[in-house]
Amino acid sequence: MEIERPVLMSITFSGERVMLGTGIKVDMNGWDPEKQRVRLSYPGAPGLNDRLDTLEDAARKTWKAVSRDGIRPVREQFRETFRQVRPAYTSGFFQTFYEFLESGYTRWSVATYQKVRTVYNHLREFEDRTGYHISFRTLDETFLNSFTAFYTEKGNNRTTTRKAINILVWFLNWATAKGYNIYSGYRGFYRLLGREPSWKAGKPLYLFWDEVMQLLDCRPGNRKTERVRDMFCFMCLSGLRFTEIRSLRKEDIRNGEILVRNNRGRIRELPMNRYTREIYQRYENRYYLDNTAFPSMSIITFNKYLRIIAREAGLDRELMMSEKRGRTGAPQPSPVPLHERITAGIAVNTFIANALALQIPLEVISTFTGVNQDNRIGRIRAELAREEMGKFDGV
Repeated sequence: MEIERPVLMSITFSGERVMLGTGIKVDMNGWDPEKQRVRLSYPGAPGLNDRLDTLEDAARKTWKAVSRDGIRPVREQFRETFRQVRPAYTSGFFQTFYEFLESGYTRWSVATYQKVRTVYNHLREFEDRTGYHISFRTLDETFLNSFTAFYTEKGNNRTTTRKAINILVWFLNWATAKGYNIYSGYRGFYRLLGREPSWKAGKPLYLFWDEVMQLLDCRPGNRKTERVRDMFCFMCLSGLRFTEIRSLRKEDIRNGEILVRNNRGRIRELPMNRYTREIYQRYENRYYLDNTAFPSMSIITFNKYLRIIAREAGLDRELMMSEKRGRTGAPQPSPVPLHERITAGIAVNTFIANALALQIPLEVISTFTGVNQDNRIGRIRAELAREEMGKFDGV
């Protein structure tokens, strides 16, 4: 009987050598010394090799992090940084996806669970039929092109395919937050897919979830632009208006809740989520005039820098605006990029649209926004319903 032995990773730099454990054990017959990988005939080899590939990439990221500014790193520094960079252990992409499914079993609606389970099954089928090995590492442009072609061959239209990608990105964001995934290539999926003009004047304007994340992930070089990014995303993810976040004070945020006070002295309590907590942590130990939670600025300045950061983040989805007029004087549709029309005012719309997409009850959304009869909820809900009905066009 062969004894399983631990697989160690050796890194050499500047005359230093670091030995790191991989958490993987194989017997000698299962190891290929030339390829430095587990033999494909060994049980579970694809998942084990994925883990080794990921750890190798993590080591490269570690080297880049510790070798900046021409400073020679030491072994202890490399080890500590590697511990922070490397992903949490996972037995493979599909096992992690299944964990994601199980985590939502008691929290999601039956319909949401079934949609996610369907995408999971389609990914399994895609891998079996095409032979494309799916792992966090291989979710790139090649995968996206192959997977969308696979969905089209199954008779699905563009909208259905995009919904599947939405769910996949949702899972990947979850896996990244959990520390299972260190690859960010999937964040470019929407840019690669492209978006057709999807908005006309008169309809409620809001950001899709991936656009909010795209904005939140953008790293501007300007401090004021960075503050605007944080405040806008905080509004999109909490339901606050600009006037409310501008008057919010540090004593109004405590014990994981936001206390929003109106002119009549009434208070509504909003529970914070992971995103709003992470944003506020960057400001809770900074002091601003009148002890406000965020830095103060005018709406004109805010919108100016918001459009700058939106352009830098690549929010270029086309909006069909009726601004140009022909000889008859009738409005002529003209595409305009989203970043030119984004304002602080659409943050609440964004919160409502994404809350509806997550199937949060209407009365709860109204409580969050602070308006019992908020007609925007009905309008956005109707717009989402029209998009859903449009799916029949491609059947």
